[in-house]
Amino acid sequence: PERVRDWLRRFPRRRSAGWILATVVLVWWGTRIYHSPLGHFEQYRNLLFILIPLAIVLCGYFVEELLAPRALGALLILVPVVMLDAARWHESPLRLVMAVFAYLLIIKGCVLVVAPYWFRKGAERLIATDKQCRVWGAFGAGFGTLFIWLGFGVY
Repeated sequence: PERVRDWLRRFPRRRSAGWILATVVLVWWGTRIYHSPLGHFEQYRNLLFILIPLAIVLCGYFVEELLAPRALGALLILVPVVMLDAARWHESPLRLVMAVFAYLLIIKGCVLVVAPYWFRKGAERLIATDKQCRVWGAFGAGFGTLFIWLGFGVY
């Protein structure tokens, strides 16, 4: 618990984590746009090869303050796209569990992008004591196991 607590307290100000997450988010976003129909903007598609690296550098330079939680929030907005695509046409009623979780991730991501300081406030509540840290870690492991089971057993 002590190492997790230390890592979570340092994460919001960690520049390397912010750069890595922002790069992943912007490359993923650029890839999605590149492979989407752009209508009248088709002629500008190749500009993405210039704009995405430029956006990564500018984002890392100008959004220096709490970049890691903001980029994590953006990632939490992008991940549900894949989840909802997988669950959309599946017949099982358990697909609704995945859809609800995906929309909760989107809400959490929007909050982190707009108010990244909530990451620290939320983390402090979860890791206040060693016991709380272990209980929330066990809860997260159980939740992850549930979704792994849904992935292999239902989808």
